[in-house]
Amino acid sequence: MALTTVYTKRSTLRYMATTCSSALLFHWITVAVMVILPFIAAFYTRNLWVSELTYREQPDVQFKYKLISLIHTADETYLWSTYPSLNTMAQDMLAVPSLSVAEHDLQRDGKLDQLNLTLHYTTTNIVSVQLVVFVQYQLSDLCNMVMESALFVQQTVLGDNMVIQGDLELVQREVLKAYNTHNAYNTPLVTEDMSLESYQLSKILSSASSRTLSTRLSHEYALSGPGEEGLTLSLIINVQDQVIRYEPGFWEALKYAWIQYLALFIIVYTITQQLRSFVFENMIVITLPQAKDTQDKDQ
Repeated sequence: MALTTVYTKRSTLRYMATTCSSALLFHWITVAVMVILPFIAAFYTRNLWVSELTYREQPDVQFKYKLISLIHTADETYLWSTYPSLNTMAQDMLAVPSLSVAEHDLQRDGKLDQLNLTLHYTTTNIVSVQLVVFVQYQLSDLCNMVMESALFVQQTVLGDNMVIQGDLELVQREVLKAYNTHNAYNTPLVTEDMSLESYQLSKILSSASSRTLSTRLSHEYALSGPGEEGLTLSLIINVQDQVIRYEPGFWEALKYAWIQYLALFIIVYTITQQLRSFVFENMIVITLPQAKDTQDKDQ
């Protein structure tokens, strides 16, 4: 009985020496390095977990047939709008132009590619003009967003025939969430009431610019030349693909994180395996292998 106990203790000690050897400790350290080091390297080189991506989409833009125009001569300022209440309150300074609207779907995809507005004023000696054009802006591909927005145009008049052209551009101060509906700004920028304050351009522009999502006319240029008496103003708004910034969902972000991790893991794994082979082949760390026949003899 005592002899059996001695053999059992010897077997236990030999097993502990084998399982707790420096070689085994080195093995687990290298495994931990292979798993953890790529994650640390990917994290500290930034953008392991992508929080913002971009995609391109042509928005669905519709002219809401709402606008406010101001024309200035050397002595007077004249106003006209598509809001009857504003025209009623501003009868003493009203200058009504003829308005024509042309919408072009050049790509024939059901979306507006170009909006042409032509206003002809009979008022003479106009030195500058201001326009606020209201449109509905909608995204439906990856981000669902609908809003009413405004485009502001201000130009000095150098001739009786003026052409203003530019690209409609989305201004983002926030990142849209993918597959979410964003309709917080789908509300009128102008409250139609009998108060002149509601129609002030400064208030409208302040309200539009305070939003985290708005639009503007970019790459704008103007050409002036001789024309009919008065002023013929042609505004050409081009609607092209927009670069939309969005926050990806969990699985899309994980896809990018996994690619970065795997790329670094392959490098770390290759180096670590070379180190492990060198250490074990040259017996730099001590190991105590236990032969199978010895175990049977001990039993």
